[in-house]
Amino acid sequence: MDIRQLIKGHRLATVSMAVSSTLGGLAEAAFLVLATRLALAVSDDADTVEWFGDRTLATRDAVLVALGLVVVRLLLAVFSNRLAAAMAVRITADLRGELADAYLHASWRRQQDDRVGRLQELMTNYTMAGSNMVSGVSSAITAAFGLLAMLALAVAVHPVGALVVIGAVALLGLALRPVRSRIGRRSSETSDTGMAFATGLGEVATVGLELQVFGVQHHMGARVQRLIDEGQESNRRLVLLRGIVPHLYTALAFLALVGALAIASAADAGDVASLGAVMLVMLRSLSYGQQFQVSSAIISTSRPYLVELDEQIRSYRAEAVVDDGAPVGAVGAIELRDVHFSYLPDRPVLHGISATVQPNEVVGIVGPSGSGKSTLVQLLLGLRTPTSGAVLADGRPIDTLARSEWVRKVAFVPQASHLLRGTVADNIRFLRDHLDDAAVERAARLAHLHDEIVAFPDGYAHDVGEGGGHLSGGQQQRLCLARALAGDPEVLVLDEPTSALDARSEALVRETIAELAHRMTIVIVAHRTSTLEVCDRIMVVQSGQLVAFDTPFVLQVASPAYRDITQTLEP
Repeated sequence: MDIRQLIKGHRLATVSMAVSSTLGGLAEAAFLVLATRLALAVSDDADTVEWFGDRTLATRDAVLVALGLVVVRLLLAVFSNRLAAAMAVRITADLRGELADAYLHASWRRQQDDRVGRLQELMTNYTMAGSNMVSGVSSAITAAFGLLAMLALAVAVHPVGALVVIGAVALLGLALRPVRSRIGRRSSETSDTGMAFATGLGEVATVGLELQVFGVQHHMGARVQRLIDEGQESNRRLVLLRGIVPHLYTALAFLALVGALAIASAADAGDVASLGAVMLVMLRSLSYGQQFQVSSAIISTSRPYLVELDEQIRSYRAEAVVDDGAPVGAVGAIELRDVHFSYLPDRPVLHGISATVQPNEVVGIVGPSGSGKSTLVQLLLGLRTPTSGAVLADGRPIDTLARSEWVRKVAFVPQASHLLRGTVADNIRFLRDHLDDAAVERAARLAHLHDEIVAFPDGYAHDVGEGGGHLSGGQQQRLCLARALAGDPEVLVLDEPTSALDARSEALVRETIAELAHRMTIVIVAHRTSTLEVCDRIMVVQSGQLVAFDTPFVLQVASPAYRDITQTLEP
């Protein structure tokens, strides 16, 4: 992502900043020239002040003009800064919106490829680099056009001294170019270490409970400290380089001024007042040149972040979910036809699974950990596509069906409940604004949660708290069940909805499933034998293969694998 891409759509603001900076630079240079000559006139007790060329001003008029130039310079600076601030804020917001949109519309596979904490780092520090870049560009525009205006006026007042300094400034820019390139490389290293730290910190938040239980906080602290040290060293080198640039520029520029004075003196060029005014203008120009160098360093620092951000957005866009499939209609029977799946080449997870789930049938899935149950669920939900074979609904591959319609007909209840900030009603509705209050209440009743909700002082407006902390574990799980049922789906997939519940909540969830049986197709990943009681048939999965698929009675008699697995399940 280059500067032109970043400020595209903000050309008017950019041009306005350039114009106001040029006018501001002219006003400031004119003030410095006038102030110098006014000081000499006052010291000589003169009634008039030389202006430009042969023009003169009365001393009193010169003071008024000088004050007017200060006011004009201030107004132009405020105008330019307002434009720069508005553009920086707008571009940061646009980058965040584009990143969020690209991520949210990317495929589940692409989202799962990102490490924990990566999106947060991209959304914060990396998008802020856009604001820094715009600030750097705005500052560079102000400095460059202000500098050009001052130099132009200086040439008009005293050509010899001004041209010597202009040549020196140009050489300074070339001399400092390798330093700016090195800053860019250091910034790229810093962005990499920053991302590593963010993802490492994300892991800390994810495994916080395990760290406490296993008592390994010290070891994790050492791991995080290594990331901090790496980031600190990288950032130290970057800050050092950025800090050297303005001082190096100032030292060289002062030498250029001394050279200009020496040349002008040797050439006996011009009067003292003009030469003094030009030197004052040139000294002020140095601050613009320094500002330009600092801005260039900021731009070099920000660019690697924006390049990475652009690549990430492109990668999300490249794997966006395209919703151009055929109408779903009735889901009908769901068929797994010789399904194979691999996350990595030559490392298959599922092998040749073939099975058919009939409409309004309750099917359980059992198998040891790592057997491929979760992958199978993701395939049934249409979140992933088989490496070979097909998942069909009513004889049609589900990846050829309209995604927006499919997600309304197939709902999911995960094993761990995930709640949003907001009310109970908000979490049952779950951003589906088309669901009215009646649909929310109906779903809560089906999940046997309505009576507990209305017992809250604020009923459905009850705040669930951070992470659902204002609800019990059983209430959270049944709220997620109500969320799935609110859209009136044809297929309900549950990843063991009772594995972490108390006896009462477990009984209520099983009661809901029993009541829904034969009204919709239900697929349950089971970790408890009690869940299997409501199933018409059960899939037995081992090592990525479907080793049996029949009624619980038949499996108990004819499937040693089923008997072995059920012995390991909770009651």
